Amino acid sequence: ACDAAEATTEAASDAVEGATEMASDAAEATTEAVSDAVEGATEMASDAAEATTEAAEATAEAATDATETATEAASDAVEGATEMASDAAEATTEAATDTAAATAEAATDSAVGIKDLLTVDGFNMDKVAEYIDGSDLGAIQKTTLKAALDKAKDNPDLLKAALDKAREALGL
Repeated sequence: ACDAAEATTEAASDAVEGATEMASDAAEATTEAVSDAVEGATEMASDAAEATTEAAEATAEAATDATETATEAASDAVEGATEMASDAAEATTEAATDTAAATAEAATDSAVGIKDLLTVDGFNMDKVAEYIDGSDLGAIQKTTLKAALDKAKDNPDLLKAALDKAREALGL
């Protein structure tokens, strides 16, 4: 019985020693696996942080480039608008000068032309009536002058007197 107890004790001791060894190996394997997992997770977190930093730097650089481009575009637009406004002002001034010169020339031609029309030889009732209507004379004076010229147009002596009055009234 002693041998059996000794054999049982020895078997139990071997079993405890085997279980302890297995538990120790399992604990060591678990510790190693956890350590590898923590190290992997730390490495992944570090890589992710580095990638995020690089992305943020690239975004900041892109924003800076976009701001510079927008500033240049705005500057170019202002410069272009200023140039266009200057050109428009120059063209307007030139057009106004040309118009004023043409108006003055037309007024001179008109004054010279009307002087010829207010002669017995160059008389044209329609053109003289049109000139009188466009003048600064009062309505009654315009009507009176046109009526006198219309009545005198067929008689050279009366026409001469009517034309003299018309030139005087028109300041010619």
